[in-house]
Amino acid sequence: MNKKRWTILGIIVLVIVAIGGGVYWNMSHSVAKKVPGNTYLYQSASKDKSLYVTFAKSGSQVVVNSDKNTAMNAGKSQAAFDKEYKAQSKQASWNYKAEGGTLTLAEETSDGKVSQWQYNGILATNSKFTAHGFTYQIAKAGQGQVKSKTVFEKIS
Repeated sequence: MNKKRWTILGIIVLVIVAIGGGVYWNMSHSVAKKVPGNTYLYQSASKDKSLYVTFAKSGSQVVVNSDKNTAMNAGKSQAAFDKEYKAQSKQASWNYKAEGGTLTLAEETSDGKVSQWQYNGILATNSKFTAHGFTYQIAKAGQGQVKSKTVFEKIS
């Protein structure tokens, strides 16, 4: 009887580990499915600046703004997004690429300078996604790596 209990306990532990591993794998590979058409609040690694990031429902464009109303408006419809993106593009155009557990945001200014941020080790849920670090390359300012957690909190 004792051997039967250990066998049952072993099977239960195995099922729990398998389910947990599947959930973790899904969270670490789903950022590309979660971001399109949504608006997120981003706080800088030092927590002193906030930006709102609205991803296009289709395509690779992003509206990045410090004004919540602009970001929320961009998320209302494709026409509203296009209007806000066009207004933003006079100064800079933003694009993104999401793949596996990585999200790359790129900004190209009107004078052709490109900066980009690559968020790595992302775990995505329906309400937020968390990167465990990011690398950056900023035009005329250099490049580097930040190893602190960065959270993008969904607001729409």
